[in-house]
Amino acid sequence: MSTQTAGRHDHAHSSVFSRRPVLTGVAVGIGSLLPHAFLPPDASLAFAAILIALIAGIYFGFAVVNGSGAQQMIEFNVSALFAVAGLLGLLYWPVLVAIAYFAHAAWDFAHHNRVRRALVEIPQWYVPWCVVIDVIVGAGLLVIWHRHGLL
Repeated sequence: MSTQTAGRHDHAHSSVFSRRPVLTGVAVGIGSLLPHAFLPPDASLAFAAILIALIAGIYFGFAVVNGSGAQQMIEFNVSALFAVAGLLGLLYWPVLVAIAYFAHAAWDFAHHNRVRRALVEIPQWYVPWCVVIDVIVGAGLLVIWHRHGLL
């Protein structure tokens, strides 16, 4: 193992996110959801639509750094699908944005290294971390938007 690789590896293990992915995922999920309780419904919907596109784009970033050309194309196209889902939810059917968060949790599971799919390799801790965030935000949006009359 090179010094550069060892340094990155040690740094990753020193992260609270890598040591406690579920706990930090809960904290980030709740933190990501909190603004929606105070935003007007239209602003909440727009914020959630933008955020799902950004979240999905992270996998494209992993592919650019770690993946093959084929993996980059897969991640780029899937990221684009999530962006389109956010846009369609924003324009026509708000529940689609919440559904996209749950769909992204499934996409996270597809990247789990034990599944052995031909998808880009991501840090092992990232899967449970992102799943927890996606589920908290998706479920929370359904509750908040129902209370605000958006759904």
